[in-house]
Amino acid sequence: MSYTISKAEVSDFADMHKMIIDFAHFQRTPEKATITVAQMEEDADFLKALVIKQNEVAIGFATYYIGYSSWSGRHLYLDDLYLEAEHRNLGLGHQVIDRLEVIAKEEKCKSMRWLVSKWNENAIAFYKKRGASIDDTEFTCQIAL
Repeated sequence: MSYTISKAEVSDFADMHKMIIDFAHFQRTPEKATITVAQMEEDADFLKALVIKQNEVAIGFATYYIGYSSWSGRHLYLDDLYLEAEHRNLGLGHQVIDRLEVIAKEEKCKSMRWLVSKWNENAIAFYKKRGASIDDTEFTCQIAL
């Protein structure tokens, strides 16, 4: 099977949006996915993403941004990494993380960060296999505007 991983273009946003909704259902929080394709297009200058395709058909994505920590400096924050179920466990997640590590180094980041759901044992095992430390001492806080 032929897979590619490339930076997402505006033309990928509709496919990504469908997968974002699928991911929200997988995460058991479909009500939290309020983004629209129009909003993604409006935010195109800010939306950094990789899209994973099989034979030119989108089957996954990773959204990320460069952040800054007062404790350690620049970091790449992985917002979401999603692969459709039938494309998991094929090594694609590792390829995406590898690609993000290259981007992080190009951006002079000191680390990569992300969240993982406590119940998602497969994702936790995957990230640990990658050498990630899982810190459960903090809670995610958010204020809706």
